[in-house]
Formats: sequence, structure tokens, C-alpha cells
Amino acid sequence: MPVPQHVLNWLYSVLTSEYQDVNRTYNDVAQALSGHPGLSPRTDVHTFIDGKSALLVHLSGTLPVVFRGATYRFPISVWVPHAYPREAPLVYVNPTEKMVVRPGQHVDPQGQVYHPYLAAWSRFWDKSTLFDFLAILTDVFAKEPPVISRPPQQSPQQGQSGTPPSQTRSPAPVSPAPPEIPRPPSHYSRQASDAPQPPPPPPKPVAEAPSPPSLPTGPPKLPPKPTSHAAPAPALATPPQIGSPPATPHAPIEQNVPNRSSRYDSAPPLPQQVQPPVPQHARPGHPEYMTTDPNWRPAVSHQQQPMPPIQPQQPAVRWDAVPPVPPQEREPHPPPPMQRVPPPNFLDEPVEALLPKPSFAPAPPIPPNPEKDALLRQLAKTLYLHREKSREQNESCMLGLQAQRTAMTVAYNRLNSERTGLSQVSALLSSNAQILRDALHNADAVIENSRQHPKPDIDELLVAPTVVANQLYALVAEERAIADIIFVLGRAVERGRISPAVFAKTTRSLAREWYLKKALVKKIGRGMGLDVTPRP
Repeated sequence: MPVPQHVLNWLYSVLTSEYQDVNRTYNDVAQALSGHPGLSPRTDVHTFIDGKSALLVHLSGTLPVVFRGATYRFPISVWVPHAYPREAPLVYVNPTEKMVVRPGQHVDPQGQVYHPYLAAWSRFWDKSTLFDFLAILTDVFAKEPPVISRPPQQSPQQGQSGTPPSQTRSPAPVSPAPPEIPRPPSHYSRQASDAPQPPPPPPKPVAEAPSPPSLPTGPPKLPPKPTSHAAPAPALATPPQIGSPPATPHAPIEQNVPNRSSRYDSAPPLPQQVQPPVPQHARPGHPEYMTTDPNWRPAVSHQQQPMPPIQPQQPAVRWDAVPPVPPQEREPHPPPPMQRVPPPNFLDEPVEALLPKPSFAPAPPIPPNPEKDALLRQLAKTLYLHREKSREQNESCMLGLQAQRTAMTVAYNRLNSERTGLSQVSALLSSNAQILRDALHNADAVIENSRQHPKPDIDELLVAPTVVANQLYALVAEERAIADIIFVLGRAVERGRISPAVFAKTTRSLAREWYLKKALVKKIGRGMGLDVTPRP
């Protein structure tokens, strides 16, 4: 269902104020409103658990859920936090005045909704949406309704008045909630005064005592005819009499009705006829008082044995100081199930005489349910097959897993040995690195100290190991110097710097000295064993 444009405009204007991811929040809320028309947006102040308050977008309304074939609208409210979608929304169940919260697996007594989808929202916030969670919540509520109808409050004056229970029942709420699974005692009294059709059977038997019968002002209706799966036990119980307490507080259930399938649809007892008192010896445990009348249908309850009618020809004796009733006041046969019977005159009798008296008779055994037994057998067989299949799969995987375990053990040992070797190498490298750092530190100190010393003479640095070698070094240097001088004098003559006479005189003296030095160099070289071959 499309959302009106003015609602979308208002929603976007509200989100732009304090919400962090405006576009994502706008898209998710609009999608939720479109998929669930029963929700309406507004802004409200929400108080968190730590006491802080914030103005949040609040989606309130009803969520339609199909429960047992009927559609119920459960009231919920969704609060969208400012950090949405990185924070999960807060979802609550808001019961009306005619509803109460039904705590369950996903709803606490305060109405807050919990679900694994919300718990994992912070980890998968980019994939989680409000629309998807509402769909999940619909499925959850279809299995576990979050609310139930509030039971009607009946005062003692109403219990003693002649108003039937159906007239004192509270009206249905706007969004009706499904009935509670454990049905209260008032549920059975309402069945007796409603339409003849029985309600759907409850999921499990709940033995509840009916409320005290009220004094009718008009002809009461007969209860519906629920059935029992098991035949009545042979034990007997005394019928309720005027001025005497009934044998059991439970409601009778007619037996021979084949069209009803539930043995838990019981109705409260209604007085049908005035019967004579039962003799003292006609008590439970005497088989001679069991009836054989084919027109009589015994009535049993959840914890009461079948009860035979009293034959009119039996003598009336005094029982518990109650005056006997003439036999002619008793009707020969009970009226048809759907007909009204004249109400007995209970106005002259005290109300306490009509109250049920607890019975200490043992409850009849619950008959076995063949469908349940068949389902249990089928379930056991299926579980056995699954277990055998799982065992075979586990056995087939054991060999591969053992091989993997062996390989992983070998690899683990190898890794441990390599780790030990690497630890030793790391220790050696650490010591070498420390030594290298110390050497570099010393070298830096030497370089820094050498910068402060004066530059030494080259002659002081080039010192031969022997005196002859020092003489050889000096002669070679002088020889090369004379050669350079002669070369320079030749260039000076060419340029006219000196005269040829000066050049000739100087050159002759230098050449004589050069020759002597070269001869001395060769002599010293031969003495030192050096190669004195002249260069080309």
C-alpha cells in the first residue's frame, strides 16, 4: 500500500534533524509503512533504561497475524533510534485495557520484544531492515501470541444473581487477542450460556473447577454435549440432591455423542430435575445399583466416575436428614438436549446447599491416544534413522579426519623445530647487530675526533719502511721535478720568455743532474730487487 506523499515529506523533514543516516532510515521506515498499513508514524519522547530521553520516530499500530485460522491484530510500537541502522530498533507490545501481555520466549512481562535478529543487528546492520524484522515478528506471533484477553472480573454479587455468565462477560477489545492456552474456569461457564456449537478444543487438558452456579431467573439453557474418548469407569457416585452436596465439583460430560472429538470441552452442571434421595446403601462401590436403562446416558467429568439414575420404584429412606421427595415428582426420562427444561424451585433452599463438595474419588485413567502413539513411533523411527545416518557419516569421515590430524601433528612438530632454529638465528643476529652498532658508534667517534686535528704534511705520510726506500722516493721525486723544469724551460723559449743562451746553459746543468739522479735510481732499484726496465 503506497504511503501518502505528505507523510513521506514529514518523515524526511523529521529525520534530517538528529538522525545520522537519513536516507537509509527514510527508506526502511517508508518500506515498513508501505508493507504494514496498520502502523502510523509520529515523534515521541522515549526514555531509555539508563534514564536518558530522546525524541525518536515512533511507529505505533497493529500487526495482523493469522493464529489458528483467525486473523488477530496485535498492538505494537517500534522506536527508531538516532543511530539507525547501526543500532537495532526498540519493539514493544502495547496491550490495550482489555488485554494483558503474555510473556514468552520473545516477549518479557514488560512487553519488550527480544529476538536473535535484533541481537545480531549490530553485526549485520548493512543487511538488516525494519521491514524484514516485522515479517519475522509476524511469524513469531503466529506461533506465540504476545497478548491474551484479560479475564473478566466477576464480583460475589454477580455470582449470586440470576444473570447468566454470558451477560457479565466483558466485550471484546478493538484488536482481539487469542484465548490463553491454559483456559480459566470462567471459560467453561461461558460455553454453557453461548451458542450450542462447541468452541475449538484446547491444545492440552486443563482440569478446572467451575464457578458456583447462580440462581436462574428464567429457564436456563442446556450445556453443549462434549464427548470423552474413554468409556466411563464402573464406579458409581451419588447424584446431586436438594439440600445435599453433590458428589464432585467438576462438570458432567455426556458420553454417547459420537460427533464430538474433544474430551475436554466440558460445561458446568445445570439442575435438570428433582430426584428422590439415594438410600444409604446406594453409594459408590455397590454394583447392584448400576443401571441398565438404554435411554439413560451417564455424565462423567474429568475426575468423576459415571453416575446411575435412581429408579422410581426404590424405597425412599432418610439420608442425612433430608426429607424425601415423592417419586412422582421425578420425570421418567431427561428432556432432549436442545430443549429447555423448567427450572427447579431452588429459592426456598439455602445457597450453600448448591455448592459443590470436593470428592476424594480417584480420577479415571486417561485413555491412550492412538494418533499420539503413532506420531511418537514415527518420530522415534525418524530420529533413529537420522541417528544411524549421522553415525555412518561420522564413521566415514573419521579416517580422513585422523589422517588430517596426523598431518597436522607432523606439521606442528616441524613448525616447532623451525621456530626453535629461527629463535637461535634471531638471537645470533641480535648479538651481531649489537656489535655492528658498537663498531659504527666507535667509527663515528674517530671521524669526529679526526676533524679537530690539523692536516698532516704529505711527506710525513709517505714514509718508506727503510732508509734506502726513502732515498729512492726522494730521487724519483727530484728526477721528475727536473724533467718538468726542462719541459717548462722549452715552452718559455718558444714563447720568448727567456733567451736561447740562458735556456742552453740551464738545460745543460739540469740535464747533467737529471742523468746522475736517474743512474742512482737504477742502482738503488737493482739493490732492492726492483724492475728497472726503462719505460717506452
